[in-house]
Amino acid sequence: MAVDITLDRLKTAVIKLAELTGENRFVLIGRATLAITAPTPFQEFARSDDIDLWPEGNEDASLDLCIQQMGEASPFHIQNGFYVERVGSWTLLTQPVGWLERSTKLAFDGIEIIALGLLDLAYNKLEANRQKDRDFLQAAFEAGLIDVQEIINFIQVHAPNDFVREKLNGNLSNLLGLH
Repeated sequence: MAVDITLDRLKTAVIKLAELTGENRFVLIGRATLAITAPTPFQEFARSDDIDLWPEGNEDASLDLCIQQMGEASPFHIQNGFYVERVGSWTLLTQPVGWLERSTKLAFDGIEIIALGLLDLAYNKLEANRQKDRDFLQAAFEAGLIDVQEIINFIQVHAPNDFVREKLNGNLSNLLGLH
């Protein structure tokens, strides 16, 4: 069952992950980024079952232990109502160049979080094009969290080639009912 991923919940997860891994810099993707990047009226869009997160400098750091301690159905999940999905840099292999510069950084207690930017998140979800991603994007467009023209412009500027640009524009057109 999804919970609101608040900044406090995010900090709880990151502090625990830092304890398990010995790392102090983490990359955050997915809906949980909205706990950092979304304006206050849109914080409910950070509602999720999980937080997609990995230690930036050492993706394999305590991987099995983290999955056991913080993954789905783990003690952490049972106690907090959400779990940590240990993803990795492979999830951003097709992310447009410059995502890191567009990211939002947050630091606390000597730990840094690098959160995927809002338009990069929308791009990522358009590219994945799963039903849950389409549902999220539809709701985000309708609520005004993401401006349709801004994502169109973002795709135009940041898609790496015409094939990807056409695919993303097609996914967006289908989502908006333009096809």
